[in-house]
Amino acid sequence: MHKLLASKAWQRGKFHLSALMMLVPLPFLPGYFSEKPIFAPPEIHRSVTVGSFPITLATLDQAPHRGPAGDRVKEYSIRFQPADIDRVRGVFLRVGKPRSLRAAGALAFGNPYEREADVSVPDAPTGREELWLTVEDWNGTVHQASVPLAEVLGGKR
Repeated sequence: MHKLLASKAWQRGKFHLSALMMLVPLPFLPGYFSEKPIFAPPEIHRSVTVGSFPITLATLDQAPHRGPAGDRVKEYSIRFQPADIDRVRGVFLRVGKPRSLRAAGALAFGNPYEREADVSVPDAPTGREELWLTVEDWNGTVHQASVPLAEVLGGKR
């Protein structure tokens, strides 16, 4: 008899426990559906025109972090105008002017609407460095523009 009551109590308890587990994520839903994380630092935005492509370059206002290879890495996101998305083949970012398309820098990855690139930055910037953006379209045409690195580095320099 005692075993039968324990079995029924466990069955009832399992039901209530599963209902409780469904309620646990509810406090986190507003942060999940918001556009930005709740505790995100402010972003730095710059509008840059690379050839015929108006681009928004964005990064978090944080200092670069150490990458797996020990170099300092800064993350940038590149946003194109919706009309230009189908025309862009690749986007590259690099500190210092690229010598050729083979050395154009970090390839931006992600969805076509917002691409991201991890760029190696110097350990001790002098303030004269430039972040070069290279955009290649599907015709093979290469467009380049630069932004002073000090404007888009963020965090404590």
